[in-house]
Amino acid sequence: GTHVKISFLNENTANKRGFLGELGLSLLIEWDGGKILFDTGQTDVFLRNAARMGADLEGLSAIVLSHGHFDHCGGLEYLLEGAAGLPPVYVRRSAFEDKQAVNADGKTYRKIGIPWREELKERRRELLERSIRWSGDRMEIFPGVHLLGNIPYTVDFEGRPGNFFVETGGAHRPDYMDDEQLLVIETEKGLSIFAGCSHPGIVNCVEYVRKCLPGRPIYSLVAGMHLLNSPRARVEQTIEALRAMDIPVLVPVHCTGILAIARMKEAFGETCRLAEAGMVVEI
Repeated sequence: GTHVKISFLNENTANKRGFLGELGLSLLIEWDGGKILFDTGQTDVFLRNAARMGADLEGLSAIVLSHGHFDHCGGLEYLLEGAAGLPPVYVRRSAFEDKQAVNADGKTYRKIGIPWREELKERRRELLERSIRWSGDRMEIFPGVHLLGNIPYTVDFEGRPGNFFVETGGAHRPDYMDDEQLLVIETEKGLSIFAGCSHPGIVNCVEYVRKCLPGRPIYSLVAGMHLLNSPRARVEQTIEALRAMDIPVLVPVHCTGILAIARMKEAFGETCRLAEAGMVVEI
């Protein structure tokens, strides 16, 4: 059966000597069929933690970028530094848009997109462009390994994000994050789901997995759930929905936010695992 090993190369928090935390996420996911680097954090922190853990980033089967924000894609540039080549990099086309967030004043914006577009040196740009594979809405990239994107909004309490925009030609239009993609690995115990930020809402994300891969139990969910600034009611609704899904292994990370993670730990006990930079979770 498929055994999945997840090394947390980067996460917002670290609690072991010599490990670094950084706003971001980066996971090395290994299974019988290969290994995927899922997101790369902001900087070279994931590489430094990987070296400290003895996590081998040679011979990657693929790199998956969950969405086009700086704290998930920024580190890729550091991986390019010594690289002769890259494995296929799966990313959705809209990840490269000029993504911005509106500031508290409601009038000015800050850039939150992929920071290495302009500054990439020519050779590194070529290397990257040769490696990029545009992800479709549903793809099986290896046997039993799926990428699902363009996640529909179906759950009533998970509305479209209101603070994200894309700038084109000086105008700002709302960014509903159709670049967000989920990685799903089939194991004999059920589906293992990975989400970078779940901007469309974590329940929408899981419901979409159920729709695309019906009739299979969900065994594990490792996800940034973007409940950071959510009202308490939204957190509770999310917990109730997750409870109804009865997922045996739940690992909320990154942008889930410290309060929501604490509530999930209280609500789910042993089922909910806490993960920080430097940790390994075996599924």
